[in-house]
Amino acid sequence: MADEFMESAAPFFRQSDTQLSSTVQRVCALCILLPLPLLHYGGRTVLMVLFGILTAVGAEALWNLAAKRRQTIYDMTAVETGFACAMLMPACAHYQLVIFTAAAAILIGKMPFGGRFRSPFVPTAVGYSLAAVCFPAETFTYSQLNENVAAKLFAFSNPSLTPAFSQIALLRGGKDPFTHINEYLLGEVAGPIGTTSVVLLVIAAVWLFVTGNLAWQCVVSFMSAIAVISFAVPYHTVSTFMYIVYDLLGGSTLFSCIFLVAFPNYCPKLPTARYIWGGLCGAFAVLIQHFGSVEAGGIFAVLIMTPFSDAFDRMVWHSRSRGITYRQIKKRIGERLRYRMKTQQERELDEFKKTQ
Repeated sequence: MADEFMESAAPFFRQSDTQLSSTVQRVCALCILLPLPLLHYGGRTVLMVLFGILTAVGAEALWNLAAKRRQTIYDMTAVETGFACAMLMPACAHYQLVIFTAAAAILIGKMPFGGRFRSPFVPTAVGYSLAAVCFPAETFTYSQLNENVAAKLFAFSNPSLTPAFSQIALLRGGKDPFTHINEYLLGEVAGPIGTTSVVLLVIAAVWLFVTGNLAWQCVVSFMSAIAVISFAVPYHTVSTFMYIVYDLLGGSTLFSCIFLVAFPNYCPKLPTARYIWGGLCGAFAVLIQHFGSVEAGGIFAVLIMTPFSDAFDRMVWHSRSRGITYRQIKKRIGERLRYRMKTQQERELDEFKKTQ
């Protein structure tokens, strides 16, 4: 009996890199974020990452075993998911929280939909969102930097970390964090273990861009939308420049931008669609941070917008097929502006030339 094929709607895309190589490159980008958390919080960081990876891989293996399917753990996507879930956790979190987040990402956000990239949601965003809703106090209570780094480097069982709140949480409570820009660059602020150092995040973004694993259009539109809306809806306790900095660099915003919003397998494929989709993600992110009950606005924005990424591609593709493009719209607007700026005599002269 001949196989039956179902024809899908346009547009169609082809990916040049193999899935395994792309995933390994993304795991390497996550490894770039490890040195400073290891320095600040000690060996407990490594143990949290190992718990996240082993939980994600184990959950996927058990699902395939129960469903009598071929094992898919060798594509490394479970390793990436568990790694990312661990990097979004606070250093003082219980190991059970890391295990819950990684397991939820695989068993709820990935495998029920058929496995890798068949899910309409980014698995990491699903796992983190469930952890934030079910255990908000543990998820959003971070750790202050411990000065005695050498004594706690291998302190796996008792990290002795002092609880602290992030800059976003303080701003939402009407307080000024008084954070200097250099503290963001060096990761000397309270937050998830993999999201506080801007320098390491930028290096990871450059690595992903060079290897072709970063949708830079989404990054530009996402960050631009946050900056514009932050300027329009400011925090009244800080200066104009700093409340934009807090929204762009505070919490997990930059991490979610690089590793979730700009994930090429989940965001739209057409450049124009990426600009529109990323901008809407940024708008949702900053509005959730300002008016929602959680501070990880970027992750919840990805959770909301990812199911519609294909719709943005189709919208842009069908618009182009009907001659509606950015260049055409820009040309028409320019022609109308030039026509309105002309005098009546110049308009009559143009009409006369067209009749000749």
